[in-house]
Amino acid sequence: MATSEERLTNRIIAVMDECGLEENSPEESKIKFAQELAKAVIFEIKNMTITATAPNGAVTIINIE
Repeated sequence: MATSEERLTNRIIAVMDECGLEENSPEESKIKFAQELAKAVIFEIKNMTITATAPNGAVTIINIE
């Protein structure tokens, strides 16, 4: 699966909308937003494809942990 700016944007908006409904604990909402944003970014990083060229030919990185 390729990295998707649109998918990441939509996920961030969804988290912002959810956190925007919080009325009882702004601090808890801030923590939840940070956690969900981190998860979304890590998901995109883990699903990206990186291809590089080395002196002896192409190098493909298959897995990012």
